[in-house]
Amino acid sequence: MKLTKEQIEFIDDYLIKNKVKYWDVRMELLDHISNEVEALMKVGSSFTNAMQAVHVKFGNDLTIKRLNKENTGWDTFPSLYADSSGYKEFIEEKRQGLTKGFGKLQRKALRLFFTNAKSLILYACVLIVFLYTKEFFTVKTMHKTLLLLLMVMALTPCLVSLFNLKNTFKSLTINTALLSSISGVSFVNGLLLAPKILLEEGEQLSPIYMFIVLALLFPFFYISIQLFVKQLKKYKSIYKRLV
Repeated sequence: MKLTKEQIEFIDDYLIKNKVKYWDVRMELLDHISNEVEALMKVGSSFTNAMQAVHVKFGNDLTIKRLNKENTGWDTFPSLYADSSGYKEFIEEKRQGLTKGFGKLQRKALRLFFTNAKSLILYACVLIVFLYTKEFFTVKTMHKTLLLLLMVMALTPCLVSLFNLKNTFKSLTINTALLSSISGVSFVNGLLLAPKILLEEGEQLSPIYMFIVLALLFPFFYISIQLFVKQLKKYKSIYKRLV
């Protein structure tokens, strides 16, 4: 038994009211719940009872409590909006899966980075420029410049997302991709700022050390920016087709 347009809209509204705010997760749940409800209705269940059964199957509570008219006790009755803990768990599991998936994409992209001629030429140019400029600038200036360069690269996905706030924060996939992409900020802090605590006053990190940090982090930030932009374009395109 196929659901009507009104019933499908009801399920979508039901998910929104149960705080499933990410459209990509909501589309997945809408499809799953619709199939489950249709299957139950085929064997004689009403739409309301089928919705309640699927609600509970996801690990949500169906009971809501309210004070009675005399304010002497609690009345209990079923409600599709009593609890949404099952959906919260589903979203968190989905987020963890997406984080792992994005990590795999990053590792794959890193391998491709070191086998792609254009990427290697760019990489070589960046390293050569660093080695060349160390002859003209102080170690302190080089440290500040390198810190600025890597921080800008690490936070570029955030800058891109500022122009795509609607897509970033309404999609769990894009939201997770953003968090994974900017995780390298901690590497910058750990490798360029934290070591300075151990140095004596006036002492600077050596140019060789800074060169190694640049060589390690540049490829990671470069592919992270590319992957985030690619994911953003992909899901923007999907969203446009749905609305």
